[in-house]
Amino acid sequence: MALLLVIAATASVVYSHRRPDAPRVLTAAADLRPGTVLTADDLTSVPMPAATVPASALRDTGKAVGQRLTGPVTRGEIITETRLLTSRLAAQLTGSSTARLVPVRPADESVATLVRQGDTVDVLDADAAVLARGAVVAATPSAVSNRGIGGASSPILLAMNEQSAHEVAATGLGMALALVLH
Repeated sequence: MALLLVIAATASVVYSHRRPDAPRVLTAAADLRPGTVLTADDLTSVPMPAATVPASALRDTGKAVGQRLTGPVTRGEIITETRLLTSRLAAQLTGSSTARLVPVRPADESVATLVRQGDTVDVLDADAAVLARGAVVAATPSAVSNRGIGGASSPILLAMNEQSAHEVAATGLGMALALVLH
């Protein structure tokens, strides 16, 4: 019985992939690193069963080419709006239309290797005052380049509410900030 179900599911997927009316979505043609600026060679358009296509999946190569990835993408992974660094990313990650993106240099450089896109963190200053609660990691430093200008650690891009974003940005000008992972 289980074998029949597997065969039926496989046949359904194969059939839906061959259907001319199956929506085409963009997927990664190869493994891609965070920070990659997408080119047409990085993308493939494949038909997918409509029931499996995420609402934010990109279908038009023109909307993806030239955009920067916020995190690693594996070969065959569907490219969605939340994987691209755009002005809408903060709102998409937080659910708030007034959310902002803020680059934060963590006081402990190893934190950048521990967090991934979508993780939630709190941001604290050197006196342990909480500057932001529940900030969402939008992008981490590229695996290729983990050093910023002058040898400083590269920032982590966080999405948070507007008031916290202003406070974090202003405080972060004079000091590295601590991140507490949820």
